[in-house]
Amino acid sequence: MRALILLLAALGLAVDTLAATVRLRSKANGNIIEAEIIEVTVEKVSFRLAGGERLYSADWESLDADWIRRNSPSLWAERELLLKPADEQPKEKKPDPDADPFAKEAPPASAKDILRNLAAVLEDRLGGPEPGRIENFCRESSTDEAAFWKAFDEMRRASGTLSPAKEGEKTAVTRSREKDRDTSRDKDRDKSDSWRRDPALRAKEEAFRRDTEKGAGSITAAAYLRSLADGGFQGRVAWQLLRHLPDERKAILDRLKKYEKQAADLSERAESTDIKRDALVLRKQLADLIVSLGRVSKENPTQEERLRTDCVGLLSRLGQGR
Repeated sequence: MRALILLLAALGLAVDTLAATVRLRSKANGNIIEAEIIEVTVEKVSFRLAGGERLYSADWESLDADWIRRNSPSLWAERELLLKPADEQPKEKKPDPDADPFAKEAPPASAKDILRNLAAVLEDRLGGPEPGRIENFCRESSTDEAAFWKAFDEMRRASGTLSPAKEGEKTAVTRSREKDRDTSRDKDRDKSDSWRRDPALRAKEEAFRRDTEKGAGSITAAAYLRSLADGGFQGRVAWQLLRHLPDERKAILDRLKKYEKQAADLSERAESTDIKRDALVLRKQLADLIVSLGRVSKENPTQEERLRTDCVGLLSRLGQGR
């Protein structure tokens, strides 16, 4: 009976998935395609490009599974269902075409298409700061560590990597930090003890280390941009992190440059005046942000207001403005 229920559930879910067009993303180059699903097995997914006839298949290992889980939940749910009963895993395989369907991304038809894919890739989680380096980072950037953790936790919360349990832990640590700080300020301030680290902050970094080992310590490109757009101390922490983490800067810039080029190509090939004009505006917004973000470096100590303005402009266009 259980096997029959699972089979019926799988068939029902498969019908829903096959009836809809879903989005797939390659792990190798990050390209996104629209696909009509033909078959899903434990090992791979077979599909046609939207509007096409040719059959393709891709191994799950070659796909960006985390991205698909967030952006094509019906397809991901079908695969998860197949993984549960080991004795019911499909064995039939379809031939794998020679051509790689992810070799290139389908040209966007409008600026709206570009923005939709850009919004999705900005939710990719980046590397984040290295546990064990937070204390040095705060010293180098002249940032109060307790305040840093408060801002950084906000970024992690926006990235979906800070659970409610961690929020409660953060509150307790913050209270402990404030209590210890209030009672210690009136005590002996001998210079030899002037940088004695608060045990609560050391515990905070250890918790962050454990989260990082579980893959839950990173933040998204979108969280960086939203923090920069918000400004204030939150924006300063995001700016300081980007100054000290060149790989994070490059990852964000690579995404922006990819879609800036798509907007440029669309503005050249579009026949509609409205589409052409919209693509040119988007290209200008992305190009401005690329220039502003490109000026951020450890060697440049100036936090430019232009960067905040450019982040606000793009996020407003993405519908994420605050």
